[in-house]
Amino acid sequence: MTRSMTPHTMSLTRDLAFPVETVFKAWSDPAAKAQWFTGPPDWDSDPHELDFRVGGHERSSGGPKGQPRHIMSAVFHDIVPPEGGPEDTVARIISSFTMHVGDTLLTASLMTLEFTTTATGSRLDLTEQLAFLDGCDHIADREAGTNGLLDMLEAWLNRQ
Repeated sequence: MTRSMTPHTMSLTRDLAFPVETVFKAWSDPAAKAQWFTGPPDWDSDPHELDFRVGGHERSSGGPKGQPRHIMSAVFHDIVPPEGGPEDTVARIISSFTMHVGDTLLTASLMTLEFTTTATGSRLDLTEQLAFLDGCDHIADREAGTNGLLDMLEAWLNRQ
């Protein structure tokens, strides 16, 4: 097998009509995150695991029926809960994670989420530094998938 690595940095921003505290809780509360951080509805999924603390882990696993599982496994390195006044609240989450399909490691990443107050709610800045491994450099698919997760977050927040 030929070994290769393709680096990529993805930066996404979402303006959300919710305060920083609400958006941060959607990422940090295990019950809340399990409701929106999911695969497609027709996938078999394992229960979402979230130990939200520095050094804690997160795991999500699922896939099409009869196919290998897509597995995300993360570790939290830095957590700054919402702080500041109502007009200048900031928060941050930094984690590293891997993505596998079955036994095949596809990517290793460092992700930073920054939450800041805006006039209409909050802004979420997501930066992910990725290493796509051994020809699994599906950059457009990964960006579409991450945008899809942010769509699911926003839809979930709107239902609350």
